[in-house]
Amino acid sequence: MDVLASGPERPPRTRRGPTAFLRSRSLSGRGRSRRARWTVAAAGVLLSLGVVASLRSAVGPVEAPSAPRSAAVPTPPGLAAGLPGPPYDRLPGRTPIPRPTRLPGGERVAGSLPAVGPIGERTATASAQLVLGRYCRRPDRYALAVEDGTGGGWRRSRALAVRVDRSSDPPWVVLELTWTGRAYAWSGRQVQLSNC
Repeated sequence: MDVLASGPERPPRTRRGPTAFLRSRSLSGRGRSRRARWTVAAAGVLLSLGVVASLRSAVGPVEAPSAPRSAAVPTPPGLAAGLPGPPYDRLPGRTPIPRPTRLPGGERVAGSLPAVGPIGERTATASAQLVLGRYCRRPDRYALAVEDGTGGGWRRSRALAVRVDRSSDPPWVVLELTWTGRAYAWSGRQVQLSNC
């Protein structure tokens, strides 16, 4: 007696997802009334509206434009349409700094800064904050650490600004500061600054 051949062969079953089941039950009309089909369609519409509403509530508020867009610096690729791009140092409460120049090779920019105090850690920190104020829409999102590169003289310093919220765009900005006798001059990578 052969146990495996004891019944008629059935075609293999295909797995269908929940949408295929609803479609076969609601659109085929097999045993379904028009009212039942409309109920299933209305449930689908309500479900899609709920998904759209939940996606909208997950998006944070968008900042309103507060300064005209400058044609001098290209708009960062991740910047939303309609919002101003750098420089931001013309916004209220910020100190404007001179426009930087692009160094040979095109990867770095450099510029001078206004005098904000005598040579030292406090002045180097304030100078780095001026640069962040020009390029960053929200400089308060960065924690700033300044180190002396000359062993106590503060003639050459490095400033590291790290995103406090640990996001990836960009996670840090590195600035090189050099004392000119009256104020600090700065240099940094264009890609870090324009995405700040």
